[in-house]
Amino acid sequence: MSSNNKQAPTQQRRSPLFLMALTILIDFTGFGLILPSLPFWAQHLGANALEVGLIITVYALAQFLFTPVLGSLSDHYGRKPIITISLLIEAASLALTALAGSLPLLLAARFVGGIGASNIGSAQAVVSDITTPQERAKGMGLIGAAIGLGFVIGPALAGILSPLGQAVPFWVAGAVALLNALLVLCFFPETHKQRASTGMQLHAGWAALFSGWRNAFRQRTIARLVGINFLFTVAFTAMEAIFALFSQHTFGWGAVQNGYVFTYIGVLIVIMQGGLVGQLVKRWNEQRVMIGGLVLLGIGLILLAFSTQIAWLLLTLAILSIGDGAVTPTVSTLLSFSSVADAQGETLGFAQGMAGLARVIGPLLAGLLYDRIGAGIPFIAGGILGILAVLLALSPLPIPDRAKASIATGENAKTPLATSEH
Repeated sequence: MSSNNKQAPTQQRRSPLFLMALTILIDFTGFGLILPSLPFWAQHLGANALEVGLIITVYALAQFLFTPVLGSLSDHYGRKPIITISLLIEAASLALTALAGSLPLLLAARFVGGIGASNIGSAQAVVSDITTPQERAKGMGLIGAAIGLGFVIGPALAGILSPLGQAVPFWVAGAVALLNALLVLCFFPETHKQRASTGMQLHAGWAALFSGWRNAFRQRTIARLVGINFLFTVAFTAMEAIFALFSQHTFGWGAVQNGYVFTYIGVLIVIMQGGLVGQLVKRWNEQRVMIGGLVLLGIGLILLAFSTQIAWLLLTLAILSIGDGAVTPTVSTLLSFSSVADAQGETLGFAQGMAGLARVIGPLLAGLLYDRIGAGIPFIAGGILGILAVLLALSPLPIPDRAKASIATGENAKTPLATSEH
């Protein structure tokens, strides 16, 4: 009897967690589906290289502005309605992308798409809602693995669909987003109680544009973790943006070979976030795993700049991919530990919004360094940013006492517990 009682809360927590991971997997499969086609669709509408980059920039800018807003609104309205609405916005943006007959319309469609894609902070808040502190890194890792797997499946589907017509991937991705919204609406349980009146909810949502900054200045731990995540994201996205040019310059590779390499990176990240990170956290705690991941990322990026042989290249990519897989879930977990239960969406949304800004800066910085100084310099710069992030991460961070966390259930699972400095 007692054994069954202990298993029941775990069963209840896992069901929405896996449903959320499935939602994220479908979401990012749709996003990965359009990635290979978007530059060519832009060129079809008369875009030059700078304007193709601008399409990525406006998408990331929308995420920077709206991820904190959606995260805060999910704290007030609940996770389910905000995630459902954001998926419907994504579906509409993809239809607009397919119908765009000019470059300004395409830019507008991608900005709307960035608003719809600003639900990642809300999705991470779901993990905070339904996991105990000792399970949280594993839950965040599952979300990260779903993102990585979506980036593996999506481009593969794009390769199959692209010969059917330039606009076909956008229509299919839009249908996928619409189906995803229906799945969330019909099957996903609400994990967070709404609060406040409607007027206060709307005010709080838009105030999140500024309250994230205010909270970061007031709470040093949140500021440090957001800074770590920002530096890490700039470094990794700079590598993603410039790697194809580097491999073309060094090995003469084209789109096919680079597609294989990014699949290799994606698989390693999925393996790391999908299972290994939870075991590592149990052994060493979230802060130490995050620091180890940042060290691996920094070393991997610096070594990548000197990778002139394929075997060495694959090894350095493995090092930095393992580092990425360790950092992403642990920094989100530590942010959730640092935030009160009623502001999880706002805090995680603010962090993801700043990551969106990093995804604007990273590619621009990488392109500038590549053109002005040399092919390997963006990787060295990224490695230096990784080392700076390590320095930010060295001071003690709030980590729940494992002995106390192991007996936390129900509402206690949602509340940051007593912390021990490691």
